[in-house]
Amino acid sequence: MSADELKEKAVDAALARMRLVGFDKVRLIDVAKEIRVSHAALYSHFADKAALLDAVIERWLSRVECAMSAVASSDIDPERRIEEWFVGLYQMKRQAALDDPEPLHAFDIASAREKPFVVAHLRTLLEQLAGLLAGAKIAREGSDACLKAEMLYEATAAFHHPTLIAQTARDNRETRLREIVALVLGGMKALPVAGRDAGRRE
Repeated sequence: MSADELKEKAVDAALARMRLVGFDKVRLIDVAKEIRVSHAALYSHFADKAALLDAVIERWLSRVECAMSAVASSDIDPERRIEEWFVGLYQMKRQAALDDPEPLHAFDIASAREKPFVVAHLRTLLEQLAGLLAGAKIAREGSDACLKAEMLYEATAAFHHPTLIAQTARDNRETRLREIVALVLGGMKALPVAGRDAGRRE
């Protein structure tokens, strides 16, 4: 088994254990037994349990980023693309809360600790959103688009923050999300605030 194959098998096994016993009870020794390697062999690829679980979450976040990238590069109307981007993000996380809550819980913990891969994930999503806003002519490319992406992302936090999603997942709130995105975009088009907000932040 190559190093890459071992890592993939370890991530698969850790995810399975996470779903079976919960995020907090995953142990490296159990993962090593599952993939039939020594404990020491696993340590040569993952410094500790946290590193292995981070790899599980990173894989999940990568799939989220790919799905959102597909929406961002679709050929539908630019403004509608923004709405569908948020709906896609919301539904992915809502489905995770309903059907696969342990990885979402792990992501929530990693977010609270501001782990580097979570920060990178957020940066990727905001870059996608800034590009969408510029493409729809709702923001100018550069700092204006970046600032408005942050504002829109923050305004819709109840629909993608892992803690809040877990609390409301049983109710499909897609219609409300669409209304909020339309409202905020309408306000951005009517009253550009990038310069004023940038000055206030300094």
